[in-house]
Amino acid sequence: MIRVGPNKPGFLALLQPLLDALKLFTKQNLIPYQANKLLYSFSPHFALFLSLLVWFALPSFFLAFSLNFSLFFFFCVSSLLVFPVLFSGWSSNSKYSLIGSLRSVAQSISYESVFRTLIVILFIVASTFRVYSFFSLSSPIFFFFIIPWIICTLAETHRAPFDFRESESELVRGFNTEYGGAYFSFIFLSEYGVLIFSCLLISVLFFSFFVPFSPLLISLVGLFISFVFIWIRITFCRFRYDLLIIVSWKILLPLSLNIFFILLMFFSL
Repeated sequence: MIRVGPNKPGFLALLQPLLDALKLFTKQNLIPYQANKLLYSFSPHFALFLSLLVWFALPSFFLAFSLNFSLFFFFCVSSLLVFPVLFSGWSSNSKYSLIGSLRSVAQSISYESVFRTLIVILFIVASTFRVYSFFSLSSPIFFFFIIPWIICTLAETHRAPFDFRESESELVRGFNTEYGGAYFSFIFLSEYGVLIFSCLLISVLFFSFFVPFSPLLISLVGLFISFVFIWIRITFCRFRYDLLIIVSWKILLPLSLNIFFILLMFFSL
């Protein structure tokens, strides 16, 4: 009962995240006896690698680096993010980890279908594959897609109220039940790296029409969107899993497909 709480170390507990990171990186990595050791060790590194690779989709503000097919690059790399979750859950040889990974894969596949349709719609409307081009092509018309885009981003990054791969009350911990130490920190670094990237991508795609071409202002809009994500987390309770799948297949996917076919008919005239 005399344990020092998280609000005690340092000024305003600002040292607590650094101390938590130091603790995780210095702890011993225990590998379960019957686990597939190669995949078990490979999955956290692969997840961190993909979360850093996806940042190439954002253009350099100093034009030092900009992919011509950056939005298509994000389309491809983000579809691979489900594999580290599946590998880590299966390789742990634990029922809790396997159930958590299967739930996460089903959720990701359900919302990837909607998310990819929205990306193709942006391809058609903007007639470009470059994220950098949205600084000049972005318009208020894109606001029609922002609500389903944010819902799909929350589901793809597994943030509340769609955090089913870490359902502590039902799954002990989810796909990363058997992970600890540096491997655990790699998994969460990848998760939050993709989340921050998603916030910056939303700020470029949907808000760059009224924000000047400035790294500071785009970053501030991205921070505001991340604040909105945190706000959603503390406002809404976790969904039921069946309702999550129903929202994807029966509401968002038909809506996005209808928008897609309407745009095809409009551009074919």
